[in-house]
Amino acid sequence: MNDDQPTSDPTRASRGRLVRVVRTLAASATRGLATGAGTATGTWIVWWITHH
Repeated sequence: MNDDQPTSDPTRASRGRLVRVVRTLAASATRGLATGAGTATGTWIVWWITHH
């Protein structure tokens, strides 16, 4: 394929944008899971202390 074709640039640009969006969502999901795990652990510790 020839990179000078006008159809290849918008496709590459949108694919790059999609990759960025997916990476951002993946990072947010990872952060959310880590926060959720920390919150669950903290909640469990508080429950354990208050019930013993």
